[in-house]
Amino acid sequence: MVLITPDQAITVALIFSRIIAFFLAFPLISSPIIPHNVKVLLVVSFAYFTMLNFNIKLEIKEYDLLIFLTLILKEIFIGFSLGMIVNIFIGAFSYAAEIISYLMGLTVLNIFNPAFGQTSVLSGYFLFLFYLLFFISGAYQIFIGALFKSFEVIPLSSFNINNGVFEFIIKKSSDIFLLSFQMAFPFILVLLVFNIVLALVNRLIPQINVFIVGLPAQIFIGFVILIFASSLIISVGLNFIDKMTNYYLTLMKIFGR
Repeated sequence: MVLITPDQAITVALIFSRIIAFFLAFPLISSPIIPHNVKVLLVVSFAYFTMLNFNIKLEIKEYDLLIFLTLILKEIFIGFSLGMIVNIFIGAFSYAAEIISYLMGLTVLNIFNPAFGQTSVLSGYFLFLFYLLFFISGAYQIFIGALFKSFEVIPLSSFNINNGVFEFIIKKSSDIFLLSFQMAFPFILVLLVFNIVLALVNRLIPQINVFIVGLPAQIFIGFVILIFASSLIISVGLNFIDKMTNYYLTLMKIFGR
């Protein structure tokens, strides 16, 4: 009795390739914090659900080994590219935290994050905020649903990869700096004015040691801004999540052309 036919084995391999690549590029799931057996269970569950609900079938006689390997590489590229969209926006949140930490004088207080390596004190806060908004806004449902839908939009048997994919990824990757600046702008503005005031005080009242007074004051003002600008940061963060979802769906459509 044959439990699985060769064409079904090829179909499973292609589905696994796309899902595994997506999870490897998706920051939360690829984190060392999540046990490997949980990751394997997720991949197997997603692949089984896809096979069960989308009735994807391929004929093995249509493919030789070279074509099969080409399709595997194509699926890995598709999954990795879709997962990288989230990385762009996580990079924006993390870089915004680095900018703010630098302006507040907290760059010397780095911590080790097992998911992202060496990060600043505020990076943990901003990354937690990103994941919180990602789940509260329901964006994760769109990402998971779109991953399943991608097997209809981007057929496993398709060999073509639109040239617009590379242009889109490169162009959107540069948005990290713009998005980071937008999030860090209130801190940049206030702390820049504060440093100008310190410079004037140093010139007008040289008896005051601004180097001793300045750093604690910068940290205090930075945390005050963080408290009062929380609603603004959350609003900007939700806007980022919405933009990230649009990027994700747009990239999937470009792949399907």
